[in-house]
Amino acid sequence: MNFKRVPRILDPQELMDYAFSRASREARRCSAGRGLRGIKSREERRIVIAGSSVRRYLNRILARIPDLEKLSTFYRELIDVTADLEQFKHSLRSLRWLVGKLERMEREYVSRVRRAGSEEEVYRCRREFYGRVASLLRKIEPELEFLRDARERLKNLPTVEDTFTVVIAGAPNVGKSSLLRRLTGAEPRVESYPFTTRQLLLGYMEHRHMKIQVVDTPGLLDRSFEEMRPEERQSILALRHLAGIVLFVFDATESCGYPLEEQLRIYRAVRQNFGAQVVPVINKADLLQERHLRRLRSREPFHRALVCSAKTGEGMEELIRAISEAAQNK
Repeated sequence: MNFKRVPRILDPQELMDYAFSRASREARRCSAGRGLRGIKSREERRIVIAGSSVRRYLNRILARIPDLEKLSTFYRELIDVTADLEQFKHSLRSLRWLVGKLERMEREYVSRVRRAGSEEEVYRCRREFYGRVASLLRKIEPELEFLRDARERLKNLPTVEDTFTVVIAGAPNVGKSSLLRRLTGAEPRVESYPFTTRQLLLGYMEHRHMKIQVVDTPGLLDRSFEEMRPEERQSILALRHLAGIVLFVFDATESCGYPLEEQLRIYRAVRQNFGAQVVPVINKADLLQERHLRRLRSREPFHRALVCSAKTGEGMEELIRAISEAAQNK
């Protein structure tokens, strides 16, 4: 999905200036002779060029906007929180209505010009056509304005693939980005996320001929849902449709700056708001003493947590096995 392909949305006056000036230039080039027949030919050409210019421009917008009905739930929810999905659909219907209306008007006025009995009637038909085009464009000005604003917002949506996805969550500095790099063996791609100054980090791994998308969510899932603005909260809920499995990363050493109890609070919020399997992962195993790990194992959810070190690679095989099993069960 790429809204950057959508052309700049002109306002009614800009679109009229473009269409009418193009029609005038083309009409001047028309060598249709003199007299009433020549005037009819030139004015008919102005009507056709003006109408088709507006229609082609609107059709180009419609063609380059992704089919909203075919988008994943993830993208539909992101569009809804970013630009209002129902208003978006209404604006697109208005553009389609106008394209059809202009096509019918164009045929009507071409026919009237051909039947006209005088120069004055020919010119009046063309002026009337221009006036109606201008009136119709002003009628949909709110829709054009909405689409212009929506395009600016939507062109920065993250680009994700429709494939099994691992979402890495946890408090800041617990090693989420390091874990993503360890799993994918590459530097992640950075994508913006709506209504936040934060970003998603995306990477990909291959396992048993299966492509798996790995998403790190720095700053998005590191505080309770109650603390988030409504827009942020809905963005996070959109993310749940993307997740095939959630790896919630704990730093039991607390070197991340977040006490373990705070990390557990975030973990419970993620479990409550994500329908996907949430797997607790104890990172930084290279810094943990064995007796500390044994004490952790006596508590929920650590008795079933996977233990690894993104720094050294310890425990990665077991982590990859859990991801693979989740992907195969989807």
